[in-house]
Amino acid sequence: MNQTAPTPQHHLNPDAGQSPATSTTERLLPLPEVESRSGFKSSFIYQLIKEGKFPKPIKIGAASRWRESEIQQWIHDQINGASGKNAEVQA
Repeated sequence: MNQTAPTPQHHLNPDAGQSPATSTTERLLPLPEVESRSGFKSSFIYQLIKEGKFPKPIKIGAASRWRESEIQQWIHDQINGASGKNAEVQA
């Protein structure tokens, strides 16, 4: 019987062994993009964060980045007038 050695799984599936966090399509947004999407300047965004009314950034070294899904949800909540701590923003 002629058998070949099995190919290691990581050669068959490049994503094998990766944690779910690394295989998602979540983007981290820089401040200029958060400003553009929200329509607010950085000083107001940071004021809202301090008041608990805007998603907190993730710190990567000295840089701040926001999860795209959290920004999209915040915008959705503002449009729909959802109740809760993230929905009470007035410019």
